[in-house]
Amino acid sequence: MVNEYFDLVNYGGTLDYYIFELANFSSLAFILLIFFKINLINVNSLIVWFGIFFSPLIFNYFLFSPGLFGDQFQYASELMSLKTSGESLINSGSLIGADSINAVTLSAKILGIIPLPNYMTVTSLAFVNKFILFITFLWFKRFFENENEVLLYFLIPSLILYSSMALRDTLIMVISIFILINLIRGRFLLPILLLFPLFILKIQMFAILALYLVGHLIFQAHRNNLLFGLFIFVFFAVSIVYEESVLSILNLYRIAFIAENFVAFDGSISYQAWNLYGADNADSFRLNSIFEAIYLAILKLPLLLLIPMPWNWSNIFYPIQTLESCLLIYIYFRLSTENMIYKNNEFILLTFILLVGLSIYALIMANEGTFVRYRFTLYYPFLLALLYITRGPSKNKNNLPLLPNN
Repeated sequence: MVNEYFDLVNYGGTLDYYIFELANFSSLAFILLIFFKINLINVNSLIVWFGIFFSPLIFNYFLFSPGLFGDQFQYASELMSLKTSGESLINSGSLIGADSINAVTLSAKILGIIPLPNYMTVTSLAFVNKFILFITFLWFKRFFENENEVLLYFLIPSLILYSSMALRDTLIMVISIFILINLIRGRFLLPILLLFPLFILKIQMFAILALYLVGHLIFQAHRNNLLFGLFIFVFFAVSIVYEESVLSILNLYRIAFIAENFVAFDGSISYQAWNLYGADNADSFRLNSIFEAIYLAILKLPLLLLIPMPWNWSNIFYPIQTLESCLLIYIYFRLSTENMIYKNNEFILLTFILLVGLSIYALIMANEGTFVRYRFTLYYPFLLALLYITRGPSKNKNNLPLLPNN
């Protein structure tokens, strides 16, 4: 279950597994009690985070097999190898050099910094994700008067699910949250620094948030409509001038995801089947112009926002995720209409960048299960950023429309 450095290879689902992981849960619970005693969290946060910290014990092996998210074992093996021998199973442990910078090794190094008692299983890494998420909650809630409202945004089912596994999604979301909030606050150094690990962890998120940084820092598009219009004009002009390069990147990811999800008539699947039976039809999936890409993105965007659709439900999590998708769209719309936030230039820029990111995912979408995760990893940081714009400190609302006094 872990790697070759351990004799105990597989104890998933046994009593030993749960007893072993109670050490990590107990450590997080003890930290939680300390924060409660020094009045950094209220009693509601204490109760809720106890449940959130316990959730890794419920998901892997108990509710579903960790094999459904097989990447967990890759991250766990890499981290255990780095901790026991100092060597990477992927690239000899160095983050510098040819073919050495990769998402798995960087994720393992970052997750391994957290001082938990035991790093032995995929669930151990899930507890690390929970701790990172809790620290993000502590940092984020200090901008708000109502801690309970902020707490609700950390109870979204997909957030609890993905942070309960040994995946890098939590790291990506947390880094994205720090980038967005700091940019909205007018602080640029930390976002620029955080873009480097994000480039390694998920290049799509890097591109989307780098575009937001450019809009903020260079064009000042959050200041007024004229500057936002200039940003939009330059964005589309550059896209047209470099149309060939933009389309080549989009087509690369588009066809790669189609090939990964390909099922041949003989039962063979993925890239091997695609190379044998599907590669000849690759041209039919290619985008031929920026305007075609925009048109297809508009058509496929609603589907991306609502997946998984009812005819694709195969387990209990799918209908929950569908209802959650509708709820998250409603929350974004509801926040947008409060105090006419939709007239706020910061909101306009934020929403435009979100739509660009979602449109890119809509164009390359193939496997629903994969893109439910991708969509949430992108959508959630922007949702928290909108919450900050709507309810955050008044000094960050200097370009809100003036409202008449009642």
